[in-house]
Amino acid sequence: QDLKRRLDYKAVMDYAKEEAESIGMKKGIEKGMEKGKEKREIEIAKSLILSKVDINTIMQSTGLSEKVIRELI
Repeated sequence: QDLKRRLDYKAVMDYAKEEAESIGMKKGIEKGMEKGKEKREIEIAKSLILSKVDINTIMQSTGLSEKVIRELI
């Protein structure tokens, strides 16, 4: 019985570890995608700034705040 209990415990812990790693990977991928999207929005904003597009249009086009856009100018 003691051996069965230890094996069951190990199986539960192994499963929990696998689930935690899977969730961590998923969150890491999502965070990376968000950073990539924000980087792309900033690149677009810089291009629009160079093209003399007004701040309101840049805000609507990129979803960036006025503060972020003004920091790029």
